[in-house]
Amino acid sequence: MTNPGSLVRAVVRNLEPYSWEPSSREIARRHHLPSDQILRFDLNTSPFRPAGWERVLEEECRSGTPNEYFDTSYAELVPLFASYCGVTEDQVIVGAGADEVLDIVAKTFLDDGDAVVVSPPTYSMYAIVSTQMGAGIRRAPLGPGFGLDVDAILAAARGAKLIWVCSPNSPTGTPPDPQRLARLVDEAPCMVVVDEAYGEYAGWSAVPLVPSHPNLIVVKTMSKAFAMAGMRLGWGIAQAEVIGMLNRVRPPNSVARVTARLGAAALQDLATMRANVAAVVAEREPLADALRHAGARVHPSATNFLLAGWEPPGRAQAIADWLESRGLVVRNYAHDPELPGHLRITVRTAEQNARLVATLAEYDPAAIE
Repeated sequence: MTNPGSLVRAVVRNLEPYSWEPSSREIARRHHLPSDQILRFDLNTSPFRPAGWERVLEEECRSGTPNEYFDTSYAELVPLFASYCGVTEDQVIVGAGADEVLDIVAKTFLDDGDAVVVSPPTYSMYAIVSTQMGAGIRRAPLGPGFGLDVDAILAAARGAKLIWVCSPNSPTGTPPDPQRLARLVDEAPCMVVVDEAYGEYAGWSAVPLVPSHPNLIVVKTMSKAFAMAGMRLGWGIAQAEVIGMLNRVRPPNSVARVTARLGAAALQDLATMRANVAAVVAEREPLADALRHAGARVHPSATNFLLAGWEPPGRAQAIADWLESRGLVVRNYAHDPELPGHLRITVRTAEQNARLVATLAEYDPAAIE
């Protein structure tokens, strides 16, 4: 009998996969806690429900047709995305979350042996979707203050197909300087993909550069500011010719009908999204101050999360373990070579943040480390 492993593509056998976080149920079981006591500070999701949640679910339960395929053109969503971003409908592609749009971009542009540029530390999916297509990764690390090193990126991009940029960047929380990013898009010899998963928190977008830059693709999501992480809906903005190429690769019906209807409702109630964003942003600096009081170096953030570092790096690991044992889960970079001693912490509601701060205040390094 043939060994299936021998038939797997070599690039897949050698691929370092995305590291999924343990489920809340698994963490509760690990620490003998009730599941409803687990609070996620590691996923950068919104603490609020999306606009129209109950109404859309009720309407779908009453009159929906889950037994039928949904509209593959996403005719309800595309005009709403276009209006929100101030572009034409032929400049929009819809996907099941921003990750699917990133995957579509990689499949559209990359052949085996091509090169892409990433600026670590950044979102690991850029390298993963590129490597899956057989592309090589060129690294142009972030500069001082986690800013884009445009000269280094442009030097690395000679002969490359794609440059991946996270704006604002995850896991650091830093936005690129708009002028530097504009220069990068102007001078890049290849496609530039700007992932704006946290763009609503930063208040600035690269979308206005699209009409004058055929090499630019801006990727956005409903997962963060729009509070739809569990529903999986994202979109991309580019010139019409690029969107036409991307649509050749896009799966025909990956977005579920309930997701699409909920996305439409959220896009028709932008006031709720903006109020929720403002509520989170208002809590960001108080949480940063509390983390500084706990001994952390907190980096400036334009997102709904904070990157906090402790010395020595082992202390960050001990803090992460302490918090998790009490049902509070943070993203752990304590032993990451690019961010040693760091934890990434989502900004949630005042009450939820207070629970984390109070638990952190109970941590006694002398007794635990």
